[in-house]
Amino acid sequence: MPNMMALDDGLHRIEQQSQDRLILLDEDPVTFGAGHFVLYPLHGSSPRFAIEEQYPPGVDWSDEDRVPVFWTWASEARLPQSDGSWAWVTLAEGEVASGDSETLLQIAGGWADALGELIAREEALTTDPIADDRVGRSGPGRTFLT
Repeated sequence: MPNMMALDDGLHRIEQQSQDRLILLDEDPVTFGAGHFVLYPLHGSSPRFAIEEQYPPGVDWSDEDRVPVFWTWASEARLPQSDGSWAWVTLAEGEVASGDSETLLQIAGGWADALGELIAREEALTTDPIADDRVGRSGPGRTFLT
């Protein structure tokens, strides 16, 4: 149980350190197909980092006293398919023993850092629209050279 709390606390720290770029959701992998803990970009629906608890035989997620024996993780993105639909595609995946939540948090943190850098680059490339205020200029407006 302490490892589950450490994982939950660590994932919330990753969310808080993301500078409002990520959101951590508790999900149901049976319904949503991702994991029990899923990091998404705050704006947009792709990519995601999903962590799913894995239990011993005979125990499932509905058991109040459940304790995972290991966690699986997957880095996924929604990609267009040839038929025009969009599907979640796994880009990387792995598993970590439940006693090693720190390794899982390092993997999730690395994913969050890489996504944060990508979002920051995209934001830096986004330009404000050119204002055509014609102040101090004559002619039809702004051109490539002015």
